[in-house]
Amino acid sequence: MDCDEATRTNGSPREVDWKGLARELIVSGRGMRRGRGMRPKDMEMRGEANALHVLHHYPKGVTPTALARDCQVSSARIAKTINQLEGRGLVRREASPSDRRSVIVHLTDEGEREVQRRFEEINSYAAGVLRELGEDDARELVRLVGRLARIMEGRAECGSPASGERDGADEAR
Repeated sequence: MDCDEATRTNGSPREVDWKGLARELIVSGRGMRRGRGMRPKDMEMRGEANALHVLHHYPKGVTPTALARDCQVSSARIAKTINQLEGRGLVRREASPSDRRSVIVHLTDEGEREVQRRFEEINSYAAGVLRELGEDDARELVRLVGRLARIMEGRAECGSPASGERDGADEAR
């Protein structure tokens, strides 16, 4: 997808209150986070859960610095998280083979089982929500969220303004 394609409007002839729709989306997102029936600690992707998830995607391990960057936390915060996870037997540290002063953090087998357990919990919850929507709405939601993700990835790759403000070129299309 090229940069113009990633930010193109749908060509609707009537004026759309894009900022109003954005507010509705944000408010709806807040409502989803407060959803009943789920315990926030089980579903959140912060702290330990986020570190485990990131480590899952590095089968050969990763340095604490890279882990902190991918988790978007400070090096002090990731050090505390690694210590907690190590104390629970979910991660292990090894000396880096290329630089003995550095360490590589790996998931243990128990850590991988914990990641899989969390994935299964989240997947089961999401499947239940989609079931309540019904097949047609669920498929449409998945299609739209996928499209939204591609648009946002395209905007990030192209360096489009985060605010969504354009120079007026889109209106001329």
